[in-house]
Amino acid sequence: MGTMVENMKIIHPQEIEAWYVIPMIRKELAFAMKKEGLDQKGIAKLLGITPAAVSQYISKKRASNYEIEDGIKFEFIDSARRIAQDKSLILSEFQRLMKICWDEGVVCEIHKSKSWCPEQCEVCYD
Repeated sequence: MGTMVENMKIIHPQEIEAWYVIPMIRKELAFAMKKEGLDQKGIAKLLGITPAAVSQYISKKRASNYEIEDGIKFEFIDSARRIAQDKSLILSEFQRLMKICWDEGVVCEIHKSKSWCPEQCEVCYD
């Protein structure tokens, strides 16, 4: 019988960001930006994706594996409002939301569900 390391794939936290967290942030921002009155083409341009991808996020056909908890959804609404008023804030707001996902343990929860992690994993907090 092998150890857990041998039996479960190891995925790095940065891969979790790329595969799960960034799409989840895009989805939440697309919803919030649409509510702020931005059109699909404008949202796509700001998020660096296609209008079809925006449509898939909004219709929950993409990035539907994980949901942002209600306790931090307001952060996405605030970011969408700021971006609607000043589109040059897209990068700083996206990074702010990523940091919130780290600080609130969103990245760690997804990581633990998708990858082998040490039993008392504090890799993200060292």
